[in-house]
Amino acid sequence: MKEIQLRKANLADAEAIAAIRIEAWRTTYRGMIPDTYLDNMQMEENVLQWRTILQALPAKEDSLRVYVAISDDEVIGFVSVIKLPEPKLGKDGEINAIYIRPQWQRCGIGKRMMHKAARSLQEMGCHGCVIWVIDGNSPARNFYEELGGEILIEQDFSWDGLDLTEVGYGWNDLSVLLAAADALPFPNALQ
Repeated sequence: MKEIQLRKANLADAEAIAAIRIEAWRTTYRGMIPDTYLDNMQMEENVLQWRTILQALPAKEDSLRVYVAISDDEVIGFVSVIKLPEPKLGKDGEINAIYIRPQWQRCGIGKRMMHKAARSLQEMGCHGCVIWVIDGNSPARNFYEELGGEILIEQDFSWDGLDLTEVGYGWNDLSVLLAAADALPFPNALQ
């Protein structure tokens, strides 16, 4: 396995982040979200959205951070965290995106990104966090549970006109998430 690095995302990463998000949605959510929606996800819209987010990062360092996972100068995953202006479900932080290219999943990269997310939220002054997942995404749900996430809520929500069910997982103490990520084994190349 190749060496993986995590670094802060920058504006030049917008296209890679958008491509990873679209690829992850298309592979993960087939059968949960209509194919027409997945097939019609627009790269240009996603790139524009991520450029806007990434341009704002320097001014929002104390409340928003995005990191990319890199292998041989290729972005293979990303994670985004935010310090919430008002707590949600009793949590003051949120991991609002974590995606890895399908061929890189189950290699320990997600654990490293979750560790980085928890550490960043702590640096921003957060104590706990929430993460959201579409109900039928069993691999992600199992991953969050393996890391000690507790189900806080299951609720219906609407996304771009789609009626879905989401599950909110949470950690009351970010040190619990850090310890869980540290306790899970990493492949040697990822240490």
